[in-house]
Amino acid sequence: MRPTYQFFRLLGLAICAIAVVLATSQATLAQRSSRTADIEDIKLQTKDGVRLGATYYPSSMGKEAVPVVMLHDHKESRAIFHNLARMLQEPNESGQNSHAVVTVDLRGHGESTKAASGRELESARLKTRDFRDMVTYDMEAVRKFLVTKNDEAALNLNKLCLLGSGLGANVAIYWTAVDWSAPKLPRIKQGQDVKGLFLSSPSWSSHGLPLNQPLRHPGVQSEVSVFLVYGEKISKAKKDAKTIHKNLARHHPKPKRGEKMPELVAWPLETELQATKLLVNPQFKILPHLNRFIGARLSAQDYEWLRRRVRN
Repeated sequence: MRPTYQFFRLLGLAICAIAVVLATSQATLAQRSSRTADIEDIKLQTKDGVRLGATYYPSSMGKEAVPVVMLHDHKESRAIFHNLARMLQEPNESGQNSHAVVTVDLRGHGESTKAASGRELESARLKTRDFRDMVTYDMEAVRKFLVTKNDEAALNLNKLCLLGSGLGANVAIYWTAVDWSAPKLPRIKQGQDVKGLFLSSPSWSSHGLPLNQPLRHPGVQSEVSVFLVYGEKISKAKKDAKTIHKNLARHHPKPKRGEKMPELVAWPLETELQATKLLVNPQFKILPHLNRFIGARLSAQDYEWLRRRVRN
């Protein structure tokens, strides 16, 4: 039986449909590849000779972009924040801003295990001095990178948000005190950049970083918006979070009726889980809260973009 006209017509339509599917698939793969290429793995050198592994997720908003630095918990690495960082960089919901995100391996973790002295830094063997050096040296190296990106008009460092989990939350609070301690200069802005802290399960005293000291700093007390999340079914985590909130609440205005995102928020969750598990587990739906916090307390605020230079 010879093929009919109808047969060739149907065959042609099928071939066209397959071609469209293949073209669409290739375009999607190319788009994904392009987006992935935007992510930049970098090395940051600290003043005391430690090379830190970090990843930069650039924003599409230039000088309007809020920079978000993500700091992991003890014995974790920056890799755990990859999906969250991507969702902040390229939000799925329309109307959400694209943020410039930096994830970093704190010393002794991930790819940050080599010291200039030849000493191998292992997370399980870090000393109190090493945890304090995360604040003194690691965060300063991150800041220098952000200064460079700020001066390239890729972000607004004056709207800096720190997201910290467990140990990373303590490092974030300590660094905020350091940042707000920088002396004001007449022509160059060199501090007072941290405007938001998103903290998951900070500890009142963790690895030689007790919070009684930085929480007494005026900048930390009243100049920075804070969102505090924790699992309330662990008594110590609940007690620590309430103590931190109590110290900060003295210096922040009470929430106004109908205010969507106050300057200070404490959000207890009915779970024993803590720290990073609260941030990356979809069941807790952290992302919408994080987006609202950044949007209201950072993006919507009139913090001027200013050109910088790296402090030596």
